[in-house]
Amino acid sequence: MELKIFKIRYEWYEEDRGETLLAKDVTKEQFEKDLIEARDFAESLKGKEIREGSTLGKGYSTECLPEFYSQIIWFLTENKGYSECQYSESEDYYVDDDSEKKIGLQKRMKKTEWERINDQD
Repeated sequence: MELKIFKIRYEWYEEDRGETLLAKDVTKEQFEKDLIEARDFAESLKGKEIREGSTLGKGYSTECLPEFYSQIIWFLTENKGYSECQYSESEDYYVDDDSEKKIGLQKRMKKTEWERINDQD
């Protein structure tokens, strides 16, 4: 099986944004059809109260972009079999020729350090 990874994202007011990586063994064309179906599903929930755990969607529907986005992700993972992926940009793993007898494995972690700078009088 060869999984393909698709990125879905949104940007809303006051820097509210989201990004999700979904994986499944489908063509780009099939993903786009599934995405359109998920969008239509999310739009059909306008004004409908949804019970948690029902097959109609996640939580209660509202009419804002983050909720539509959440419903689209829910539909693709629950009804279309996509898997949600997590990606860490702060860790990299390397396979290296460490010696004559062993293959070395290394992990690189990126760190962000914050330091408060006070104004000098």
